[in-house]
Amino acid sequence: MSMEPLEVFRVWSVAESEAEVYRDIISDVLSDLRLASAIGRINVEIYPPKSLFMMTAILRDVEMPVRVSDMATVDTVYESGEEYIRIVIEREKYMTELTRYLWEKYTPANVIQADRWTILVRSKDVVGDVENLPNYIITNPSQNLHSNMIEFSIRSVPEGFRVRYHTFENNEFLFVASEDIVEPHQLEHAKLMMEKLKTMPAELKSRGSDDNQQGRMQRNRAQEGM
Repeated sequence: MSMEPLEVFRVWSVAESEAEVYRDIISDVLSDLRLASAIGRINVEIYPPKSLFMMTAILRDVEMPVRVSDMATVDTVYESGEEYIRIVIEREKYMTELTRYLWEKYTPANVIQADRWTILVRSKDVVGDVENLPNYIITNPSQNLHSNMIEFSIRSVPEGFRVRYHTFENNEFLFVASEDIVEPHQLEHAKLMMEKLKTMPAELKSRGSDDNQQGRMQRNRAQEGM
């Protein structure tokens, strides 16, 4: 599956030789979880002497929760003298999730695939289910992405960094991991990383080298405070 390139993918480490190693690790995890198309920008800083790993990421636009009504119309139909719920599919993308839900709620024996675009369902309360079914959320891409981002972060950090902190809000994901307690000033530095990430020029592909003198000075001061 082809993946969109990241606008920014910056990995920096106090130990410069490790930056490329971690960049490769992060790239592999992105590929394994198929997250590259969901993430627009990544900024990572690693401080091995302080056992500190910080990652900020800006995600691309995330889909809203998908309801049955977003992919199908629901009404009733009589077949051979029996009343059914009729679901007419308009978008096939979430058919697997819809089918799984119907099987769990009604059992497979009561879910009939009449044709590629039509599903008939036996129900004890056809009228009530026809009214309620369109509002059911069959998948929440944002919620799924949150879980995947946490897994992505955990798999990217060095072993032993078991103290973790993260936030995920407005398509902005912030993650800090350490062997020790995460200090407030470290979180403040991670927030500054996020602000910097927002303004980095697209296509910046830092591979561990300092991007400019000001950046070196900022990280030196940060390291002293870590």
